[in-house]
Amino acid sequence: MQLSTGGDVPRGGTGAPVPPRGASAGPQDGAEDLTGPVAGRLGVDPRVLAVVVGAPWRRMSGSAGPGDGAGDPAHAVRGRVFVGVPSPAELTALDLPADGLRHFGLSPAELRAGGWTDADLRAAGLPVPGGDDVEWFVAGEPPQLLLGIDPAGRPRLARPEPRNEQRDDGVVRVLGPVDAEQVPDLTGCTDPEGAAATGVRAVRDRLLRTARRQLVHCAFCLRQTHRAGTGYGACPDCAARWLGVVDA
Repeated sequence: MQLSTGGDVPRGGTGAPVPPRGASAGPQDGAEDLTGPVAGRLGVDPRVLAVVVGAPWRRMSGSAGPGDGAGDPAHAVRGRVFVGVPSPAELTALDLPADGLRHFGLSPAELRAGGWTDADLRAAGLPVPGGDDVEWFVAGEPPQLLLGIDPAGRPRLARPEPRNEQRDDGVVRVLGPVDAEQVPDLTGCTDPEGAAATGVRAVRDRLLRTARRQLVHCAFCLRQTHRAGTGYGACPDCAARWLGVVDA
């Protein structure tokens, strides 16, 4: 199945109608819907992103990144692509050292842009770059999936998990990525049933199954909330409102 450029509203892996370009259902928590800019940075139509991964997307609180990237074509380029970069296994078969490509001026980030995975880099004894540069976006209410854009490599999916973080103004509850995994590049993808999209969907579904097992219903408002964020059976908002517990 390929998505047309017309006004038809396709249905796909999310099980929900996907609004046409320019329309948006909007995040449920009122945060800015960044589905369009995120899709642009991934080099894919927003409808394909919605069908294959999900939508809408909003920035994860506290996530590092260069900004929304709306209208900035530079953000669609995640690094130079080196065609034909041999993998560690291919280098071993040629009796060449796996880290030898550094002598040709290729950094770990450039190797990853050329197709190496994080596992390839570790197998070659090279550092995995970009961990602090990954910009995370969250989908779901309550949050159930994270999409990470790495300027030096392929996109990542992860499940969000709340944790307490000490800041200058006190302890705040934030989300952090757990079980992060690189996924196939969707650049130029128009077929939600193609190999790249199928690979992305497989990782997404596995993460969502785990994430949804962590959800419980608040004993007060009866809304779903993350198990790690509950205290006395209450979600953080209800714990603060009805029990006076600031950090449930």
